[in-house]
Amino acid sequence: MFVFAFPGMGKTTLAQRYRHVVDLELSDIKYDNTSVSHLTKEERKSTKRPIKDKKYRKTYVDKAFALHDEGKTVLVALNFFLRIFFRMLLRRQLAFHIFIPHPSLKEEYRQRYLLRGNNARFIFEVLAIWYPTTLFLWLFSKIFPRFITVTKTGETLEDHYQQARRPIFATIKRKQATVL
Repeated sequence: MFVFAFPGMGKTTLAQRYRHVVDLELSDIKYDNTSVSHLTKEERKSTKRPIKDKKYRKTYVDKAFALHDEGKTVLVALNFFLRIFFRMLLRRQLAFHIFIPHPSLKEEYRQRYLLRGNNARFIFEVLAIWYPTTLFLWLFSKIFPRFITVTKTGETLEDHYQQARRPIFATIKRKQATVL
């Protein structure tokens, strides 16, 4: 199963809590993070750094499908939807769901980005695509509600897992707590 979600919806948090959920972080594949290793993942998003894999798009999609084939629920960047969707079509498997915030929640998400430590460039880039992305997908959610969920104020991916409102999360098992 592939879960596409807008930035700030809780992909990383969900992956930390459930063992069969993987947050496939693009920056780990695309960039050489040596120069920003002192920053958190959120702080280094949109920070300039050398590209380590010029074929990162193919690598990212290949990795996503490898994890999917292992039975993982793969949380992927929304901007990779078309690349992954077309490969799903070729494989005749449409195992995905898209989560987006309601278009009216732009300010709430700006606050989420600030609270989690995202830099100004990242926030600008995400908010610049806010309406074109959320409005387009919000309209499509009216036609394809089985594939697109529009979240309300304060909601995250975790809320949809906890409520078990979607069968897509039915096979995810809770991660075991590890003792240090």
